[in-house]
Amino acid sequence: VSGAIGIINPITEQLYEVLLAVQMALNKVVKGVGGLQHDQWRNFHNGCKASAWKNFLDGDLIESFLDLSRPKMEEVVTLLKQEVKDSSDSNPVNAEIPQTVDDLIRKVEELSRLH
Repeated sequence: VSGAIGIINPITEQLYEVLLAVQMALNKVVKGVGGLQHDQWRNFHNGCKASAWKNFLDGDLIESFLDLSRPKMEEVVTLLKQEVKDSSDSNPVNAEIPQTVDDLIRKVEELSRLH
């Protein structure tokens, strides 16, 4: 098993939901290591046991948004807007979803300053 030092940082449930939506959109746009989906890459596995990760945000993946080309950034934002459109209009998280590339850049940069 290999690993890295990370941080655990408390955030609001609403921010968690927004960042989870960003993470899911990025997972559709960013190619994972060795052709794996990023969520598969982050799953736990050793010689005896394997399990999917859940209820955690991958800051590396979210921060990788800042390294994308502008067209890829726009693709992520389009996926986020589609997620809002497909979900319940009454969900308060929808109001917090970044609507432009620049909005999402600011949100991710704020997150990167937490560590």
